[in-house]
Amino acid sequence: MIYTFGCSVTKWHWPTWADWLSVYSGPVTNFAYKGYGNDNIYWTLIDKLESITANDQVIIMWSQNHRQTVWYDNEWVEQKDIQGFFPNQEGKIWYSSDNGNYLGLYRTHPEYQQSLAHMIVSELNTIYNTQQILNSHGCDYTMMFVHNPFLDCRPVYRPKFEFVWHKKDIISDKEITFANSVINLGPVKKIVQKIDWTKFAEPPENVFDAKDYTGMWEYFFNKKEYLIYSHDSDPHPVPLTHHDFLIEKILKQDLKQSKHRDAAVEISKMAMTMPIPEFVAADFTAGSDLTLLDTNIENILNELRSYS
Repeated sequence: MIYTFGCSVTKWHWPTWADWLSVYSGPVTNFAYKGYGNDNIYWTLIDKLESITANDQVIIMWSQNHRQTVWYDNEWVEQKDIQGFFPNQEGKIWYSSDNGNYLGLYRTHPEYQQSLAHMIVSELNTIYNTQQILNSHGCDYTMMFVHNPFLDCRPVYRPKFEFVWHKKDIISDKEITFANSVINLGPVKKIVQKIDWTKFAEPPENVFDAKDYTGMWEYFFNKKEYLIYSHDSDPHPVPLTHHDFLIEKILKQDLKQSKHRDAAVEISKMAMTMPIPEFVAADFTAGSDLTLLDTNIENILNELRSYS
């Protein structure tokens, strides 16, 4: 079995690289979910590890560094008087019991966000810790990034809330300079050196130079053909991008020899105007076992699987 972990760039309403992987190399169990950060990915892996054997493969696409999560308890929540921040008043968050009481994991409150430096260091440390766990577990694994992990994708909260991650196509000189300063700090530098970058589908040439890191997002913007099929309002990489990224970067195969690229083009055309559901309260504490893929597209993928 192949197990995949990530955020919305791994599980979305149209086919992601994980769905195309199930067509070409299946079966795949996808433990990603939209909105997940790297802490979610890490703890989901820990939670599911007992079902993964040494003969299985794990593929992780790391999300943006700003998606920090915190282990909460009711006392802290009451002290800060932030009950209204949570998606329900029963205090049910990730890994909480039926009684709730705000004991569990949830995203960081906007007023208690960590610094960008902390976010960068936390992501690097999470990657290293994950590799140690998977090495100990004995299974094969591959890692990659949604996009350059040192982009400052923190949303704007004032004067009005605004996402910025989809506007970040190229890392700026300012971001590169800051990131290089962080990753060259004494103990952080040692973590960077200890990470096995050969386990990445597209490793950086120089691990101490932030500009050398890339992911799905940079791949998306690198080819005009992908942008042609962009959704009317949704900024996620289109199905064709996911297909080609899987073939070239993950499977390391010749794109010209891929059997289903024409189907990926047709699905991309279908997805251009498909309705994308808004986030609802349940999504903010959703489990990774849930599915998102459009039913009509799933039927098409099932047909392709039968030919593979």
